[in-house]
Amino acid sequence: MELKVLFNVNHVLSTASQHVEKTRSQALTESAAIRKRNNMDIGTYTFSISGRQQVEENPKGKDWPVVYMIHNESDLYIGETTSACYRMNQHLQDPKKNDLRKIRIIFDESFNKSVILDFEQKLIKYCMADKKYNVRNKNLGQSSSHNYFDRARYYDSFKELWNKLRQLNMVKKPIDAVENENIFKFSPYNSLTEEQNAISTDIINDICDCFENKKEGISLVNGCAGTGKTVLAISLINSLVNAVNLDEAEIDEESANIPKVQALLRLKRLVRKRGSFSIGFVFPMIGIRKTIQSVFNNFGNGLSGNMVIGPSDLIRKDYDILIVDEAHRLCRRKNIVNMSGFDKTCESLGLDKGSANQLDWVLKKSRFRVLFYDQDQTIKASDISYDEFECSLMPYDDVTKKYELKSQMRCQGGDAYIDYVKRIFNGRPEKFETVTNYDFRLFDDVDEMVSEIKRLNEEYGLCRNVAGYSWKWVTDIRKPLCRDRGIKTYEQIRDAGLYDIDICGHKYIWNLKTEGWILREDAVNTIGCIHTTQGFDLNCVGVIFGEEIDYDPRKMEITVDLEKFHDTNVKRGTDPDVVKQYVINTYVTMMARGIHGCYVYACNKKLREYLAEFIPKHNMK
Repeated sequence: MELKVLFNVNHVLSTASQHVEKTRSQALTESAAIRKRNNMDIGTYTFSISGRQQVEENPKGKDWPVVYMIHNESDLYIGETTSACYRMNQHLQDPKKNDLRKIRIIFDESFNKSVILDFEQKLIKYCMADKKYNVRNKNLGQSSSHNYFDRARYYDSFKELWNKLRQLNMVKKPIDAVENENIFKFSPYNSLTEEQNAISTDIINDICDCFENKKEGISLVNGCAGTGKTVLAISLINSLVNAVNLDEAEIDEESANIPKVQALLRLKRLVRKRGSFSIGFVFPMIGIRKTIQSVFNNFGNGLSGNMVIGPSDLIRKDYDILIVDEAHRLCRRKNIVNMSGFDKTCESLGLDKGSANQLDWVLKKSRFRVLFYDQDQTIKASDISYDEFECSLMPYDDVTKKYELKSQMRCQGGDAYIDYVKRIFNGRPEKFETVTNYDFRLFDDVDEMVSEIKRLNEEYGLCRNVAGYSWKWVTDIRKPLCRDRGIKTYEQIRDAGLYDIDICGHKYIWNLKTEGWILREDAVNTIGCIHTTQGFDLNCVGVIFGEEIDYDPRKMEITVDLEKFHDTNVKRGTDPDVVKQYVINTYVTMMARGIHGCYVYACNKKLREYLAEFIPKHNMK
């Protein structure tokens, strides 16, 4: 997905000395060059024969790449073509579009085929999130994004287009507000990368092979944080649900040879023959599960919040296809809260409660499974271990296809940033490395970092502070201290003088709730944890390393003090070395939440000194 560069020249480029910098004059010169090159115009015509004749009279109406929007008061259809009048004539003959009244055609001298394909996909995605219109497109995600010439600069052109559409009352929200919406981030209309698109194509063919040959199957997709696992999963579900709606009349000769299109046509034939699939989208973590349920309910087009389920919901029915996001967070029978519920589910499925895990539930209740997995994001003793994961899949080895997502999609710092962070905490890098295009900083003052994140949140939205479990959750509103005093809000906790975290006299409170914390208005005033952030994107994240994690300069290794680590569900009955890796995995995962930046503060001086060897210092004001 294309993401805006949130942090301006004054903020990021002047403070991150390791970045490739541009001066303000250079930026202004480039911007002026773009404006001079582009001559964007939005033509408005009636969606009628006379309107088509007017389009034909336009110098760019017959033989020029354009993007168009056909609409009435409530509904909108978006498309692209190299001949506006010819394509308009086709649409006028479509009875499904008889109720549409106007067509807006975007003409621009700089457009080419790659640009209009990109803009079409963007407009579908942005307009769906904007909610001004009901967008009729049932785009199946067959288009994959690619880095065509000058793509980054064309994003500026798209912003210009969006502003023009706002002036025409075609869209409601500013572009940055749209980009912060969950319905935007988790849209089924995200353009897939070539890597994602290839894997999606293969999985669709895997599914077809499974059901055509009446056998079972598994597609296992490995990928670290930020490689687009959830985006791929949602796009895949959209394809499975809407393949039957694929309009073959709109597929030209060139597109018919694209592997993804061929796979979708194969899927369409299969669905027509056997009927639609029963699909479950499994999320072990309740926070992101409820977010995706809401997104699916808002989108419609065959997607329903009822499709998004937790592992315990598997007891209700059998599924043709189960897609499991964050499969590394599926549970085993260790340190879980609802032990009796786990045992009852195992019993009802005919599984041994002593040895079974939630992956076994998935395998038992479905015929085909798509598992998205990252061993390095296992963070609790209750999470299924790598060995147990492999053991459960062993009987299915001959029907399992394995794939890997390698390219970083979230962090603008890319694969190099994620790899660098992992080496800092799992094996000392040989030297300081420059992380380009990313605002990566180490703070000496925790409150300055917290305040900076708050400032960025005020300006851009979706910036949050998070921390490791080095402090007890005293202000839990479900417990007697708050419950018996009727305390339920951040303001009430603050006014009562309560707090959870004390760092050098600076006092903070933990997130009030786990579910939906990311989007709460008071979230920026509290400190989140791994369970409130795993699976979500933030524009910038501030990570507080607590007193439980330190650095031993003699052994030259990261250390963890279990006495200062307060997540009992993680450490109870677990080998200390395993807990240490859980703690490291937690911090690395939180550091991968930020799209444009990650700020770091370490409570322990030795750890802070160690990190200073590899992370640029924040310039004190």
